[in-house]
Amino acid sequence: MNNRPYGNELLSVARRTLLDELLPLLPPEKTYDALMIANAMAIAARELAPHAADDESARCEIRRFHAETGRDGSAQASEHELAALIRERAIRESDYPRLRELLLTLTRAKLLLCNPRHLDR
Repeated sequence: MNNRPYGNELLSVARRTLLDELLPLLPPEKTYDALMIANAMAIAARELAPHAADDESARCEIRRFHAETGRDGSAQASEHELAALIRERAIRESDYPRLRELLLTLTRAKLLLCNPRHLDR
């Protein structure tokens, strides 16, 4: 069944309408507000996009970390679980380089959604 347009497509059309048709009609003091709304719409559209990095890709990375560091494979592979392990200091110091790599990977994936141009700097 085809449920199109998808949410990300609707947001993209609404954002384009806001920027192209409504923004020029707004008083100058409302320009910043409109651009802020357009930016939020772009973030939401990327989060809804089928190709956007999702929780499953993060879980895969965390599962790989567990496998590479010899942790129990039955552990719940989630960012919440990983944060708990870090808080509890349950990760061996010898695994810190791999942990750092994992955290950078997860952070980059989030930046691609909320601020994709930041990584170009």
